[in-house]
Amino acid sequence: MKIERLNDNQIRCTLTGEDLAKRNIRLSELAYGSDKARRLFSDMMQQAAVQFGFSADNIPLMIEAIPLNSESIVLVVTKVEDPEELDTRFSNFAPSVEKEAGGDDAGSPSTFERLMDAIRQGPAEAEPEARGGAGGNDEAAGKGLADLRRYIFTHRLFSFENMNDVIAAARLASPDLGPDTHCALYFSETAGRYHLVLAFPDPDAVKKHQNVLACLSEYGAPEVMSFARELHLQEHERAVCPENALATLAAL
Repeated sequence: MKIERLNDNQIRCTLTGEDLAKRNIRLSELAYGSDKARRLFSDMMQQAAVQFGFSADNIPLMIEAIPLNSESIVLVVTKVEDPEELDTRFSNFAPSVEKEAGGDDAGSPSTFERLMDAIRQGPAEAEPEARGGAGGNDEAAGKGLADLRRYIFTHRLFSFENMNDVIAAARLASPDLGPDTHCALYFSETAGRYHLVLAFPDPDAVKKHQNVLACLSEYGAPEVMSFARELHLQEHERAVCPENALATLAAL
């Protein structure tokens, strides 16, 4: 279990297949709130408190689940000072964040339930079944959620500290990347970081290119992608390489 401090309000925890095997937990179990999963999350929060002083007492949290492959997952835990600032489009697949009257201790049911929601509602490769009974509105809502989940699963975002890391990742990943995958690189003048966007044509392409995602994860940090985030990148960051970014950088 690898825990990293991203900033004062955010940590990232990477759980590999080996980490889960040591605790006799399958990745699918994390979504159902077993005692083993609860202990794992409690240990994660306690380790974050010891290593980085990251305390979640009386602070609402947003928890994002980013599957890397069929055995590994990244959990990003963020303290939210003002939940109203969260983009409403993002809240469709991230757990809801609400200020609570009581404490929200690490590993408490409220915090843990948000973790479960993040995993259950996070990027899903299979579209949910249509909701029945209530007619057109329910069907439209179900289709909207299915489209959103498909978008999140097929669109991946990685953040890099410098161009050298981007080039190193590109040289490893580019030979295995399918020609139908859109790949663009942006640079944030404000954050001083590079952001690599991959848009796979369909969920099957994502499954076939797990090695590409693994290579990129070695050098960059996976982040949650959303419609709003993509628009922000296009409008507020400099497009270093808007097309075929990995192939172009691998050739440098």
